[in-house]
Order: sequence, then structure tokens, then C-alpha cells
Amino acid sequence: MADALHQLETHIDYQFSDKQLLQRALRHRSANQAANGNHMERLEFLGDAVLGLVISKYLHHRFPDKQEGDLSRMRAALVRKESLFEVAQAWGLMAYLNVGDSERSDKLRGIKSPSIAANAVEAVIGAVFEDGGWDAAHQLVKRTWQGMLKGIGDVDTRDAKSRLQEFTQSKEWGLPKYELFDLGVGCSPRFRAKCRVNGELLGEGCGERKKIAEIEAAEQAWQQLKN
Repeated sequence: MADALHQLETHIDYQFSDKQLLQRALRHRSANQAANGNHMERLEFLGDAVLGLVISKYLHHRFPDKQEGDLSRMRAALVRKESLFEVAQAWGLMAYLNVGDSERSDKLRGIKSPSIAANAVEAVIGAVFEDGGWDAAHQLVKRTWQGMLKGIGDVDTRDAKSRLQEFTQSKEWGLPKYELFDLGVGCSPRFRAKCRVNGELLGEGCGERKKIAEIEAAEQAWQQLKN
């Protein structure tokens, strides 16, 4: 475990003083050791706020002539689950996640859902903030998002549902159809969604909120159709 944590620290270019913070950031609530809140969710909550502030500050200074709505759409594109999952892939984060059997799969290097990896990215940011403060977390986000930040002015900032809907309408296929399943309080993620285009199942997703699950399903469908 110590060697694995050291590899991840090297990858994100940050050394933790409190290694238990990093272990908690990588532990999903389904894991055996996740009793009494000893899992990533509180750090994820903190990391989400830190990430949003770093990105907002950057966009505010880089685009002084943009209106609030434009800045909000750019920020949403940078912090949405698809972008977080890209970061998780760049960090190789899936190899370090601690999840229970219910969330294991042969996909995604052993985890069932991209949302778990995306949430873990926020939890790691939160753990860095707790361990090293604002400067350390700010630098981590700036380093990690550097490529996406450079090109954000030219990026399609619509979410996956909007992009998919415009695409299917341009092909005269009608609107995508979503099936949503509420797995109940206590389940994580709570919601799962399926996306069908022309009656064909093309995407599945999950998330703590309905919209996140549907967006993840739409992203899968969009990638299939685009490719």
C-alpha cells in the first residue's frame, strides 16, 4: 500500500504529510474499511468547492470581457464528470481505488462506474487542501487542468445531453430517451440511467444526482455515435 501511495504522489507531484488523508480519498463507501464515514465523500465535498474556486478565479482573470453566463458554462465544462474522469485516467487513479465487491467490474481497470473515479479526483484535491492548504491545492489543480484551461475558449461547453440532442435532431432521429433508476437512499451512486437513440441502448451512467447519471449516459451514447 505504501509503495502504491508513493507512486500516486509522484504522479500528482505532491507528497502528503498525512498519508491517511490520501487513503481516505481513495476509499469508496462500498469498501470494507469505510465504516463511520471513513471514505471519500466528505473530502469529495471539500475538493469540489476548492476545484470550483480555482477554476472560477482563473476564468475571471483570463476572460475579463466574458459575461457571467459564459464563464459559468466554461467552468461547468472544466469540472463536469467527463473532465474529472479524464483527469482520473491521466493520473491512473483507477489502479489505486479501494472499492467493495458491489462496485467491481472488468471495465475501467476494476471499477464499475466512471463516476467513482471522477469523485475520487475531487476527494484527492480535498485531501491535498486539508494536508497542504490553499497553495498546494491551487497548484495541483493548475498543473492538472493546464491543458484544458489553455483551450477552454475554443471548447464546446455544452453538456453531453445538449450535444447528443442536437446531433440526433440533425440526423432526424428524434430526441434521445432516458430511463432513470433510483436505487434508494444509502446506495452510492444512488441513480443509474440508460440512454437510447432510435430505440437502441447506446449509453449507461450513474451518479449521486439524476442529472449526473443522465449526462454520463448521454456522454457514452455521444462517444459511440461520434466514433
